[in-house]
Amino acid sequence: MLLSDFSTVPGFEAMGETTHYGSKVFASEEDSSKRLTVIMANRLPLEQQTGADLIYFNEAYRSFVMVQYKAMEKREDEVEFRWRAKDQFCDEVQRMETLLAELRKLPSGEHPDGFRFSDNPFFLKFCPRVVFNPDDKGLFKGIYLPLDLWKRADAAGLFKGPRGGKVLTFKNVGRRINNSEFVGLVAGSWVGTSIEQSAVLSEIVWQVLETGKTVTIAIKHTSPPHASEMEAAE
Repeated sequence: MLLSDFSTVPGFEAMGETTHYGSKVFASEEDSSKRLTVIMANRLPLEQQTGADLIYFNEAYRSFVMVQYKAMEKREDEVEFRWRAKDQFCDEVQRMETLLAELRKLPSGEHPDGFRFSDNPFFLKFCPRVVFNPDDKGLFKGIYLPLDLWKRADAAGLFKGPRGGKVLTFKNVGRRINNSEFVGLVAGSWVGTSIEQSAVLSEIVWQVLETGKTVTIAIKHTSPPHASEMEAAE
């Protein structure tokens, strides 16, 4: 799953690959100035830091999107993903939420390139565990869910199994984002971190990649000036 999506971005052409850590740069087939960098974080300190397996960075609009992958196992006539409280999957989600809480302490600017439909950069991708076909040129088959949508669906009981467990399938997942929709959102930076958040996050990402060590993330909350202060300034 990861190697397939790490190696391919539909509508983009691979430009090169770094040597000291796993990343690839892709340029848009329509406009070579629009580039995406895809970083492999799986089983590396960067996954421990972010909870993500693949990280996308849009160079033109300065935004990060981070994706955690989970394999769906075949059971009878369908495939499913199961989890339970405090397992590895829940730990990864918690890492995402911890990082997101810090990033949201940063104010967003007013530049049009920084506009996002959603400033939550985290997605989950659930993929059937199937034999990989090297002739496939698209992203690996699967379901993309924004982290906020997964949380809302879970809270609404969509994933409650017949015995009370948690199970996600193609049938009960409800609304989802497909591969082409995901690429469109990432390519246009319609979702992801703001320019201001990306400026901080990029330093963290490259530091973890270069040192191989996680870092403590603590962003000072920037509060708007108090009303009395604004009046005094006027």
